[in-house]
Amino acid sequence: MKRFKFKKLTLPVIGRWFILGSIVGIVAGLASIALFFMIQVCEYYFLDVAVGWPVGETSGEPSLFGHSGKEFNRWLLLIVPALGGLVSGYIVYRFAPEAQGAGTNTAIEAIHQKKGNIRWQVPIVKIFTSAITIGTGGSGGREGPISHIGAGFASFLGNLLSLTDREKRILTAAGMGAGVGAIFRSPLAGAIFAAEVLYSSSDMEYEALLPSAITSIIAYSVFCSVFGWEPLFAAHDFTFRNPAELIGYTILGFACAVFGWFFVTVYKKSAETFKKIPVKPYIKPMIGGFLTGCVAIIIPEVLSGGYAQIDHAMSNNLGLLFLVLFIFAKIFATAFTIGSGGSAGSFGPSMVIGACVGGMVGVSLNELLPIIAPEPGAFAVVGMAGFFSGIANTPLSSIIMVSEMTGNYHLLVPSMWVTTLSFLLLRKTNLYYNQVPQRSDSPAHKGEFFLQVLQDIKVKNIMRPDPITIPETMKFSDVVHLISKTKHNNFPVLKEDGSFVGVLLFEELREFVFDEGLEDIVVAGEVCEKDLPYVYPDTTLADAIDSIGFKNVELLAVLDPENSQKLLGIITRRDIITTYNKMIRRRQLAEREKDDF
Repeated sequence: MKRFKFKKLTLPVIGRWFILGSIVGIVAGLASIALFFMIQVCEYYFLDVAVGWPVGETSGEPSLFGHSGKEFNRWLLLIVPALGGLVSGYIVYRFAPEAQGAGTNTAIEAIHQKKGNIRWQVPIVKIFTSAITIGTGGSGGREGPISHIGAGFASFLGNLLSLTDREKRILTAAGMGAGVGAIFRSPLAGAIFAAEVLYSSSDMEYEALLPSAITSIIAYSVFCSVFGWEPLFAAHDFTFRNPAELIGYTILGFACAVFGWFFVTVYKKSAETFKKIPVKPYIKPMIGGFLTGCVAIIIPEVLSGGYAQIDHAMSNNLGLLFLVLFIFAKIFATAFTIGSGGSAGSFGPSMVIGACVGGMVGVSLNELLPIIAPEPGAFAVVGMAGFFSGIANTPLSSIIMVSEMTGNYHLLVPSMWVTTLSFLLLRKTNLYYNQVPQRSDSPAHKGEFFLQVLQDIKVKNIMRPDPITIPETMKFSDVVHLISKTKHNNFPVLKEDGSFVGVLLFEELREFVFDEGLEDIVVAGEVCEKDLPYVYPDTTLADAIDSIGFKNVELLAVLDPENSQKLLGIITRRDIITTYNKMIRRRQLAEREKDDF
């Protein structure tokens, strides 16, 4: 089947991205609808009807099927999540092994390492296995899966239309943002998240911002046209009016960092432990489901997403003891579910844990010193942003996302304060291990950064001013002897008056090596290359390496711009590569010192 070459269409760049983004946004929105509906179906029949545990609702997302009113059979929690893990695990490992786990990490890896390529089977498998995992009680969110699904379709579309690797990477990132913008009802945050989550520093994939904005808006509109336009959580009239409250929010920032570090540590240790268990891969999610059920027997609120606890924390309806127990229970349940390979997201649970950390700090400070925490519920809102910002390295999108999810924009100042503090404290901790520090560390941008570094350095800064030269009258036999003595094989050739003639390349001498009698007849001036490119002292290394690559030579002559016959020195391919490596090393050390600070 012949592929349609979309890139040949004579459309403006913005027009092309509008069309591509709209298609991805529509599909991501429809996928979000399907995933949300399937999760609700599974939760109703497997948890509500079978177990008798009605999954908590949020104000913006009431249950589609109501509640059965069945008696709660707590011990069935040892069976249902385990069965869900077994079924979803078998589907994943049978049809698309890369669909295991949270999803966002895999999408990030595809963008950095695989030129935006995700197999077309992955979105299909992901939507079913995530619904089963979460719907049977697995502690996970739907945001990670839907971001993976959106990215997967975008990758499929990019391959179908034969987009360039760069366009495909951007479109895949935009698909990831579309899913988040739709399912969290936060279009602006979804767009920024797609550009921000790829890097663990403050760097961004700025090229993806415009396409991500288009996909996120379209996906959000499609999803909300079915399930309503209200924010995900109840809007509270929280405000920030007293600078003294920053003391309380500073304490919250440190609490988010401590619990964030603990969550990521438990999460990764769980994943490492499950990898070492000598059983079939699809059995591991079943074990993870069973362990999640063990936690849920004590605190059943950890089942599924647990978003209802965010509403309760913001309404100050949870006691301090419950908040503390729930935080640890949710951390371990999530680690068991996703660390075992269960198909669910870590994004949602992070928000839930963050809200409860905020609620815990807010309630505690309100009892001890009300002036710095007059509204404990406000700390739950800010805690969501601070916690996720620290572990995911996404401060900007976290601030905006929480504001959009709650419909409250009066807490931007404390949210900025806490997210920045948490982000700085957790610079060496990241939930998404496939993130890279900055654009220069991404294989997708290596070539761009190479030229960027070389563009800032001139030839005169690294050229060799006193190269070994040979006269144009030197005989072939003497040239061969010189090569053996100096271990060089390229030499500038000069006339008797010092004028530049050309460059003698060892490759040009090979044809004379086996011709007897020519060694005393052939001279350097006759066999040197006279049409090779040359450079001036103010030429950039980027232009110099381009000339070297064009002619595939190892050496360029550096000539006087006022007298093109005067040789000032030489520059070699090795000189340029060595300079680049030194610059990279210097930047890495500077970045490391910044992180240590």
